[in-house]
This record gives sequence, structure tokens and C-alpha cells, in this order.
Amino acid sequence: MFGSKRNDTIQDKAEDILDDAGKSISEFGREARHKAEGAKKDMVKTLHGAAHTIRKEARDANVSSDVRDHADNVAKGFERAARYLNKHSYEDIGEDVTEGVKANPWRTLAIIFVIGLIVGLILRGDDKPSYSTHATDNYRRP
Repeated sequence: MFGSKRNDTIQDKAEDILDDAGKSISEFGREARHKAEGAKKDMVKTLHGAAHTIRKEARDANVSSDVRDHADNVAKGFERAARYLNKHSYEDIGEDVTEGVKANPWRTLAIIFVIGLIVGLILRGDDKPSYSTHATDNYRRP
């Protein structure tokens, strides 16, 4: 009888812990989705702002019509990306990315390589040695 009561208490506590964990996970999921939606909205605003700035700079810069047309094409690309983000859920975006990678694995690999190269160069910074005018400052031991 005593063992049965103890097992019931342990089982009740385990169920309470599971309920609390489930609630915590649900709350975490809601918060993450809310933050992700906020980030997506910020990205949409940034893309629209960049498109506007590109067009304005091209217009104000006394450049040829070819350059203005190219700038307009880039701006249109930003606007298309903003519309896509506005229109699609994260699940849709994930599916589209997966399909794109499966359809063009080599292109995806090349893009990742170029992005990695650019990020590496940015993080590397300026590694050119600075030279001093004093002769002993530039001496390196073998």
C-alpha cells in the first residue's frame, strides 16, 4: 500500500514536470516565432529602403542611362525579395531553399564558397605589416 502511494506521487510529479516542460517549450516556440517574424519584417523594410536608395543615388549621380537601368534592375530584385519574404512563411521558404539546393547543388556550393571567401577576407582584415622607421623595430628573429 505504501509503495503504491509513493509510485502515484512520483508519477504525479513526473506528469507535472512533463506538463511544465511542454508549456515552456510552447512558450519558447511562440517567442522564437515572434522574434523571427519581427526580423523578417525588418528585412523587408531594409530591402525596400535599399531599393529606394539605389534608385535615388543612380538618379542623383549624373550617370548614363545604362547605369540607371542596371541600378533599377538591382532595386527591382530587392523589391522582389521583399515581396517574397512578405508573402511566404518560414516553412515555405525552407521548402523553396531545399528544392533550390536539390535542383542546383553545384551552384549552391559555389555560392557558399564565395560567401565564405568574402566573410573570411572581411574577418581577416588588413594583415599587411606596418613598418617602422627605426631599424631595430622591423628585425625578426629566425
